Amino acid sequence: MRALLAAVVVAGLLACCHAGSGKDVWGIDTLVGYPPGEKGGAGAGASRKEVPVQAGDTGVTAPIDLDCQCSDADPRDEATQTVTFGCWWQRTYGKCQETYMFDANAELAPEGFCQISCSRCNCCQSAWDVAQSLGATRFLQAAEAAQPSLKAMLQHPGFTGTLLVPTDAAFDAALARYQSLLQTPAALQELLKFHILPPEPVRRGLWTTPFLSLGPKLYTLSDGPQTLNSSRFALPADTTWRGGLTGFTISGPYNAATVVKSDVQACKAVVTLIDAVLLPFDPAGPAPADAAALLGVQGCAVLPNSLIAGQEIRAGESNRQATIGACCTSCSSTPGCTAWSYCSQKGGCPMPGPTSVQTLPYGWCRLLSAPMPVQVLDANPVTVSVASGYVTAGGAAAAGPAVTAAAGPAGTVGRKRLA
Repeated sequence: MRALLAAVVVAGLLACCHAGSGKDVWGIDTLVGYPPGEKGGAGAGASRKEVPVQAGDTGVTAPIDLDCQCSDADPRDEATQTVTFGCWWQRTYGKCQETYMFDANAELAPEGFCQISCSRCNCCQSAWDVAQSLGATRFLQAAEAAQPSLKAMLQHPGFTGTLLVPTDAAFDAALARYQSLLQTPAALQELLKFHILPPEPVRRGLWTTPFLSLGPKLYTLSDGPQTLNSSRFALPADTTWRGGLTGFTISGPYNAATVVKSDVQACKAVVTLIDAVLLPFDPAGPAPADAAALLGVQGCAVLPNSLIAGQEIRAGESNRQATIGACCTSCSSTPGCTAWSYCSQKGGCPMPGPTSVQTLPYGWCRLLSAPMPVQVLDANPVTVSVASGYVTAGGAAAAGPAVTAAAGPAGTVGRKRLA
């Protein structure tokens, strides 16, 4: 029974983002925002392109009747089907209106690639908008105040993950006790990322409540080594693929929270409300003073979701470290090293390059010789999935980092540029 339900939930999660229902497999009734001349747009050529019969466009009933029927298929090379830059990057670097985005294989995405990520799907909301509709005012204020801000990431329609959102009352209680910490932007950002669950790293499924009933270990977007876990419980007999279960606990290393509302569907994410702020530090001791202390890093300053300019003295692939603190120690013990970058994500850290996206492995620790004060090339959770840091003198932070203009990938972002 449980295995069957889990299989149905997987199918539902994948289908809600990438398929259609029996109403219309390709979702023509839900697509908006096309440029002039394209299918669905104003002007010449605005009529819908016919889909071949073999694509099964009519009379096909999906296993689950879905609320939203949009696709988010990545653009790919016609001959090799190679994906170099997926929908996340097409949106991020402003390529949604490029011609190749509408030159899609009729069986794959007849109305064009990246319908969700490019905001052509009007039947779903971003994770940010869903949290706003649930009254999560404090969480959203904190996400915007964090450094770097998490707002753009959560507003991206292609954001994929599970948000564990503390209620406003829970945030107010945490603010009363940890005001100094929550007013430190980088530490606040890491604390919030401790409440964001990326997809399960092997099967890439979202952590909805039917899956959480299995009591799994939960990795987060935080750069620290701490994890979460949910309490194991039996599924009620009337449970469906939509989940929506409440009353069970999600625990961190030092405290726990009860789920009060769950599985509210965003475009490619789900939002779950909890009644406490989960802590990656021991509340019995003094509150961490900054992001480094929050993450258990000694002797280095930490810059979340940032890239630092410098000369590489050891490649990250050949210097895998178990924790971000160990990466700092590796730099401190290496002659000439003054800065570093680290990938903390079990599923890897995608980073855009000139012609494709490279996924850096978990534990990747690149060592740099960087001038001080450090120069930050990019600081943005949308474009940078690694943390960086620099060695401090005597444990005290050196002069603050000088921030330069963000550097995006060179060349055209799209299927016409192959690695």
